Amino acid sequence: MRRLTLGLVFSLVAVSARAQSAYVSGTVGADVSRVGRTESNISQTFSADTEVFSWSLRLGTAVGQNWGVETEFVRSARSKSDIPVGVPIIFSGVPLPTTTALPNIPTPVAFERDTRTSHSDFDGVAWARQPVSGSVDLVYLGGVAFSRQRLEITQTFPTVLRAFAPGGGSFTTTAISYSTHPLVGVEARIRMTSHMRLVPGIRVQGVEGGWLMRPYAGLGWSF
Repeated sequence: MRRLTLGLVFSLVAVSARAQSAYVSGTVGADVSRVGRTESNISQTFSADTEVFSWSLRLGTAVGQNWGVETEFVRSARSKSDIPVGVPIIFSGVPLPTTTALPNIPTPVAFERDTRTSHSDFDGVAWARQPVSGSVDLVYLGGVAFSRQRLEITQTFPTVLRAFAPGGGSFTTTAISYSTHPLVGVEARIRMTSHMRLVPGIRVQGVEGGWLMRPYAGLGWSF
């Protein structure tokens, strides 16, 4: 067992010696998501499309001369939107988001509905480097995004009824979902100093019922 452990250690050291340096980087960008929906001429349509600010932290290393691996944590800002009447449908205490609202029924008072969505990912990717010039590399990458989405829906009674409603007239339901989707992207790594890199790029991944595009720019530091 001791020989096997030493062998693994020496193998990792040898790989690191052959590879380029490890690196860390941080980026800021935007998450632009588009999901499917159904439209009807007898009801309002709820769109779950969002455009929000996002940021990420990355840790990676080269494994060969022109390829390597990377892990990334991405967090998006919370999006906010109004939900038309009939959305969400509450079933057994679990909100079921739907893209088509029920037909509107005129009422003397209007209920307030507010939905907030946040998204975070833990990504694992492999990348391949194509040198363009002495200071610019083009990097192609692909991998898997492990996603967590939090949906928070607040329903509030009108002011005239709030005093008679339980819980102060405001009810909040939170649903958290997890999913796994493929991810692809391309970025440039532009050498600014011997250790610092400018990293602009774009990544695209799947989300439930659609896709998410993430343009970004950031700085990386190689060791």
